[in-house]
Amino acid sequence: MQKLKIKSSKNSLLTLTRSRRWNPRMVYILAANKLLRYKEGRSRILYIGTTKKGPQRPAASAVNKASQMFYKLHGVKVIEVHIVTCARRKNVPTWKRLEAALLNTFRMRYFELPMYNKIRPKADENLFSGNALRKIIDEFSHD
Repeated sequence: MQKLKIKSSKNSLLTLTRSRRWNPRMVYILAANKLLRYKEGRSRILYIGTTKKGPQRPAASAVNKASQMFYKLHGVKVIEVHIVTCARRKNVPTWKRLEAALLNTFRMRYFELPMYNKIRPKADENLFSGNALRKIIDEFSHD
C-alpha cells in the first residue's frame, strides 16, 4: 500500500489575539478583504452579531460564516473579526442595544442589512451617539 502525502499550510488559518475588550457580552463585526456591493454603495462588512452564547461565539461565528462565504462570494480570501464594546448600565442589555444600533446605522447608510444578517432588532436611538455609530460602520466598511 502506498503511503499518503501530508501537506500543511504556511500561513495561519485562524489567529486569535487577546484583548481587554474580550468579555462574555459583546458585539462583533465580520469584514471581508474586499468591498461588497450593497444598494447604496460598497462595504466590507458581511455580518454584525452579538455573543448570545458566551465569548467563544465570535470565533465560532467567524468559522461558520466564513465557510458559507468562501464558497458563495467570489474573491473573498480573508474575513476579519472585530470586537465592538460599550460601557455597562445596570439592568440594561447594552450589548444587544449596541448590535441593534449598529445594524440600524448600517441600514440607514446602505439601505439594507449586511449580507449575512437576516433579522434587524429594534434599535434604541437615544443610548448611543449617532456619530460614534457612523464612525464604526465607516471604519470597517472601507479599506
